[in-house]
Amino acid sequence: MHIIRKKSSIHTDLLMDCKVRQNRILEKKGVQLFHANKDSNMYSTIGFSDITDKEQASIVSEFFIRELKDYVQEKDHILIIGLGNRNSTPDALGPMTLDHVLVTRHLFSLGNVEEGYSNVCIFEPNVFGSTGINSVDLIRMVVDLVSPDLVIVIDSLCTSRVERMNRTIQITNSGISPGSGVFNNRGELSKKTLGRDVLAIGIPTVVDIHSLTKQDSLDNFIVTPKDIDYLIEQFSYLLGNSLNKVLHESFVSTK
Repeated sequence: MHIIRKKSSIHTDLLMDCKVRQNRILEKKGVQLFHANKDSNMYSTIGFSDITDKEQASIVSEFFIRELKDYVQEKDHILIIGLGNRNSTPDALGPMTLDHVLVTRHLFSLGNVEEGYSNVCIFEPNVFGSTGINSVDLIRMVVDLVSPDLVIVIDSLCTSRVERMNRTIQITNSGISPGSGVFNNRGELSKKTLGRDVLAIGIPTVVDIHSLTKQDSLDNFIVTPKDIDYLIEQFSYLLGNSLNKVLHESFVSTK
């Protein structure tokens, strides 16, 4: 495992944040789908053991697409935000997922687009330490510019339970706070703050070392597996390809 030193405080993932019991609604060959509702918000979690196993990855994608359809519904003007830092692999899930998303907004502005494609654009705000600008402020400006029906936010998460790390995909329409996983909360992204429906998608890619050792006297580190590069490649392709299939009825995967 890689160990990265952070000035951070433990922050749980989206599943733990909802503080409500999730019920298992579907299971197939070791892949499980859980769902919960709280305060008019929905929470979904897909659990698995090995995303590098082709059979499991296929089922994970199947479950993920099923859930996305419920969240996206009839919305067809979509802004997808990739939070995180490309230069830090555990935090690169959002930006790398954008590399696999089929962007069509510019085509709609040029003329007629054949049926079966939604109006989709993407934005990668980077991190405050690189730009000097709060990512939430940048996102608000882009939302005002493109006026989407739905904002989809993708981010890496920090978890306090090692069994969730790289073994769950979590979805919620309650919003997300960028940077909160490493005690660096830059503001909330939600319908309340953006004026648009917001769908958050996250995968826990790091765990706090205190959760592993139970020793508070240790320096505060976050831990990630040594094969995180390969895992992020697998996850980013799965998320991007699945989003394309949900948002574009005519999309055909080339891989």
